[in-house]
Amino acid sequence: LLLAACQQQPQMASPPPTQVKQLFVVYFNTGQSDILPDGQAKIDQAAATFKQGGTNVLVKGHADRVGDQGMNLRLSMARTASVKAALMRAGVPESAIRSGSLGEESLPVPTADQVPERLNRSVHITVIGRPVMSDKDYCAALARKWRSLSRTGAQGPAPQAIAQCDAGNYDAGITVLEQVLTDDRIVLPSRYL
Repeated sequence: LLLAACQQQPQMASPPPTQVKQLFVVYFNTGQSDILPDGQAKIDQAAATFKQGGTNVLVKGHADRVGDQGMNLRLSMARTASVKAALMRAGVPESAIRSGSLGEESLPVPTADQVPERLNRSVHITVIGRPVMSDKDYCAALARKWRSLSRTGAQGPAPQAIAQCDAGNYDAGITVLEQVLTDDRIVLPSRYL
């Protein structure tokens, strides 16, 4: 037994989870903080990305160098607040949002004073998260977990849920399989890759 214990390979620590960052940029008209339709589309994309495994959303507002610094700082703050509120309306919890406003500082495109630049009239949304498996793969992982419990027979909610997964109705299959496994006090497989 001692020899066998000495010959065992040391356990390797699992690598830290891979962080995924996706950038979405919302542009504004000169001197404005109202969200334009294309900006709302970017916000909706960012919120959808967050819902697929996001952990945090960074919101950073900018203003170009037209006007004075104080006005531009206030303008970038108003833009940041508009985007943050829109993200929350789209389902991103406030606790996941980290925001800040930079005014004319750290501009995406450095320019001289009083030079209008569309790329600087923006709010950058960075969604940080971990990649998650698709609904199809997660449904299959839940089915494997249930099958590993030496279940027999094709009766009951779990086999029906597996059939739902096989038919492409993943939401229904996942919901039932998660419930069945949880009721049996079985740890669910992770969705994170």
